[in-house]
Amino acid sequence: MAATSEQKRIFITSLRRSFGQLGFDIVHPFAAQSYNVTAHGQNNPMHTFNQTSTLSFIVGSNRTFWEIFLAQHYPFRLETEEEKKDPMDHYCERLIPKVTLQALQDANLYSDREGEELTTPFTVAFSHWHITVPPAGTPPPGSKPTGFVAPPVTILPVQHVAHAAGFAYFNPIAFLNVHPVYGPWFGMRSIVTVDLPYDVSDNELLLVTDDNQTGTYSVDSKLIESNPAFRTLLPEEIEAQNAALEITKNELLAKGWKADDWEEWVDFRQRLTNDRPDWQRWRYSEKQMRYHYQKKPRFLEECAIEFQQGLKQSA
Repeated sequence: MAATSEQKRIFITSLRRSFGQLGFDIVHPFAAQSYNVTAHGQNNPMHTFNQTSTLSFIVGSNRTFWEIFLAQHYPFRLETEEEKKDPMDHYCERLIPKVTLQALQDANLYSDREGEELTTPFTVAFSHWHITVPPAGTPPPGSKPTGFVAPPVTILPVQHVAHAAGFAYFNPIAFLNVHPVYGPWFGMRSIVTVDLPYDVSDNELLLVTDDNQTGTYSVDSKLIESNPAFRTLLPEEIEAQNAALEITKNELLAKGWKADDWEEWVDFRQRLTNDRPDWQRWRYSEKQMRYHYQKKPRFLEECAIEFQQGLKQSA
């Protein structure tokens, strides 16, 4: 039975509310087919569930995520070595499939009640450079089906998906996506695809407002044709900027990756914002950037302890 427009509205509204509470302020809707028609998509397509236009979301975060994550980060609760290695990835893997399933349940598109079982197929592909086995979101052995479908066995190139989805322009020189509002200061956490039809009205439902900062700034998820970082520059100025970025990138790559060089990579990222002072408000804090590049669990733990102590003192 096809979902009603009201069920779909409830699903998207629930998804938005729950993701926002968890620090995932980016919920950008698009049709999976917009990526699948690209060269990358033809080689490694997203699930479409036989829809002609399949509802998908880029789920991500900006600078506001840091404090929300630190407030709930208690390393002693992490059980496996994989969880301890990257607690932030674990946070995403644990919660994004759970929130998606709960939103489907809120919309009466999923039920595990005896005799009333109902599922709506969905999949969650994460942006980190590995796929857990079994994939995060897989129901535990012996439990009732949830509708979860494993993502493609080859990791989706989230940067290319984001470009095709009209979320953020992919700069192939910097190998970074650039968003019209956030600039380079955001993180993409996962791609959620659901067996529901995508329609441009989904963007209207998810538009960021003064009262709700979770959602999307795109009214139609159409492709962003040019780099927002260079919107005020002349063609020859853009060419010069790209040439300078290429030189700096090659110098960094020639040195090889070293965690202690994280500030140099931040400076490289910052150069994409030189002509966009409006992006400065979204710039990560120094500690957030340090963890983003170094991925040191001990440093993350120290940040969480300091932040939680500050909360207690201000209470």
